[in-house]
Amino acid sequence: MLQFLKWGGLTIVAVLILCWLFIWFVASGVNETITYTEKDFFKYHTLTNKDIAQAPRISDEYYFESHPGDGYEPTNSITFKGATGIAPLKVYLKEMGYIRDGRSLGEMEIWLKPGQSSGNQFYLYFNAATGDAELTKVLNN
Repeated sequence: MLQFLKWGGLTIVAVLILCWLFIWFVASGVNETITYTEKDFFKYHTLTNKDIAQAPRISDEYYFESHPGDGYEPTNSITFKGATGIAPLKVYLKEMGYIRDGRSLGEMEIWLKPGQSSGNQFYLYFNAATGDAELTKVLNN
């Protein structure tokens, strides 16, 4: 009986420590922008929105960012370096049923689904001089 209590107590302590470590790991980056690549298996599969993960790769050099929102809607984006154009990204958005809105956000194009003013939207940015391109999805619930 005494040995059962000893091992039961140790098991409870071990479970509490593991729970605390898990919560600390998850909460440590809760309000920070997280930058990662597809090679970061855990981050890629837990943080990347399906529409961003399936976006066409327009250059060999790219990375992802997850923005928690911090007062705004959270976003998920893929950023390309050395891109020569964004036509495949525009085709991809059109295939998903999005259209380019007449408005813009700075140098970014806004893409919306017709008739869904409060639905998910994308921002598309391209700098031809640097080859930087970014596709960002606003994650509305």
